[in-house]
Amino acid sequence: MRVVKAEYWRTDFVLREPYTIAYETYDAATNFFVRVRSADGHEGFGCAAPADDVTGETIADCGSSLAEFCAALEAGATEPLATGRGATPAADAAIDMALHDLRARTLGVPVYAMLGGRPGALPTSITIGISDLAETRAQGKRHAEQGFRALKVKGGRDAELDAERMLALRADLGDGMELRFDANAGYSPAQAEAFLEATSSADIAVFEQPTGREAPAATAQVKSVLTMLSAPRPALLADEDAIGVHDARELAAAGQVDGVVVKLMKCGGIAAAMEIDKISAAAGMRNMVSCMDEGALAIAAGLHYALAAQCCSWIDLDGHLDLLDDPTGAALRLREGLLEPSPRPGFGVSPTP
Repeated sequence: MRVVKAEYWRTDFVLREPYTIAYETYDAATNFFVRVRSADGHEGFGCAAPADDVTGETIADCGSSLAEFCAALEAGATEPLATGRGATPAADAAIDMALHDLRARTLGVPVYAMLGGRPGALPTSITIGISDLAETRAQGKRHAEQGFRALKVKGGRDAELDAERMLALRADLGDGMELRFDANAGYSPAQAEAFLEATSSADIAVFEQPTGREAPAATAQVKSVLTMLSAPRPALLADEDAIGVHDARELAAAGQVDGVVVKLMKCGGIAAAMEIDKISAAAGMRNMVSCMDEGALAIAAGLHYALAAQCCSWIDLDGHLDLLDDPTGAALRLREGLLEPSPRPGFGVSPTP
């Protein structure tokens, strides 16, 4: 499959509602879109959402890498072009998506089918950023009325307030709402332990990245606390500690977490994510497929991957919902908290500059 034309363009989105996590407040997002065309006239599309604070990939780095990738493709470079192991994983992911999209469109099937997955709709969580108790409860009630049955709550700055928020959501929304908590590496082991003890009655499903990055001793300490809790206990997932394939392999070998958070923008695309899935399956891990602030095209790529992955226990694919004027919204359908991909070949959308 020879690519004869490759291009990219930048889109700066404004967020409908700014949100705060442990180390940052976001009110805008920059994405890049990629288009590749084969000699037979088929096209494929990808999307990059660089996250400097997570992977170290700046917007400028991403754009420069995409320019190099597109030039190499037009010059006749052969696949695999992006390996998911470079310094610009979002750029890798965009090229990887575009080539998957192109191949699936050539075959006339959705990407999930090409990956061996089955059609379906998966329940996604929707995120509540760091906020006070009243705002947390208001957002929780609003999302429940919208049909969502899973909430991901951001915290990591104040363990006592975070616990109060989670207990209030459980009291307000009852047992039908799945609650997940993400500290974004904001806690010390002692704070994580205090949070877990205070929320033992809240039936939290996921406890995501409680302590600082690259701190295996702290992770092990949190895992030891979790093992002492009565069932059911939250699943301990690594996010900032699980950037790519190498990290997933090390975490699987160490056995200190129950799973990893797979984001295409961290690991470098679908091909790398499928490798993480194989590693996770061998280790018996349960993973969550998640996202950055990405256009629906990239969110769809994550969903297609989730439909084919062996170890996807949860999806957290809501990063497109706050982007104003997203040109790729038709790649997905969201109904009553269930996310479903377009049935059209590839990812089902064809954005233009």
